[in-house]
Amino acid sequence: MTNSSSNWHIEPLELGRRTAHRAWFFYLSEDSGPQEISYRAWLLRRGDDCILVDTGPPLDEAERRGLRDTVRVDAALRNAGVELEQVRDVVLSHLHWDHAASADLFGHARVHGQRSESDFFRGRAHDHPATSRFFSHHAMLGALLDSGRVDPVDGQRDLRDGVRLLHVGGHTPGSQIVTVQRDDGLAVIAADAIPLNRNFTDFVPNGILVNVIDAIAALKAVRELRPVEIYTGHDPQPSFIPAR
Repeated sequence: MTNSSSNWHIEPLELGRRTAHRAWFFYLSEDSGPQEISYRAWLLRRGDDCILVDTGPPLDEAERRGLRDTVRVDAALRNAGVELEQVRDVVLSHLHWDHAASADLFGHARVHGQRSESDFFRGRAHDHPATSRFFSHHAMLGALLDSGRVDPVDGQRDLRDGVRLLHVGGHTPGSQIVTVQRDDGLAVIAADAIPLNRNFTDFVPNGILVNVIDAIAALKAVRELRPVEIYTGHDPQPSFIPAR
């Protein structure tokens, strides 16, 4: 099999669902009606090379927060034909409970996160419920950050040929997206920089954020990439193709 950068395949792994409040996801622009959301990780595969973007939460944390139809990430990987040990690298888009709290399952893998996200987690993230409510498993994540297994990314990093990590901030100080070069163009795993498809199409930032200016800049940055497909953080539809 060729190692051309265009051969990366993106597979969304659904880990659970929940009915949330629509206003959480559209900054100061929606009422609090119901919004169905999904929780996911994303598997990148090229031959035997496997990268996982985000780990999802442990089942007990997911159920405590009201998720249904929950699947642990190792089971979701196995359903996709991949064992935990095949995942060489784990990219954490940010350190919120629903994206990073199962990171301890991947003790064999190299973890990649933005340095500014680690600094936020170690510093002011837990000072007030407005931000602390979005984190869990603090001891595990703190030990991971201190373990030497986390690659601290400062802005931009090419993880493989065709796979790039890009800092955007906004949702959290160290939120990052992943761009994947494919045969048909550039795909973007936006995670919570763009939580729902309509955030992109209507140009509305996430309602859960630490910096609205950075959250708007993140939307602009993804638009400027002119992606052929976007994988948003929580839309029930696993991906969408933006209008050209």
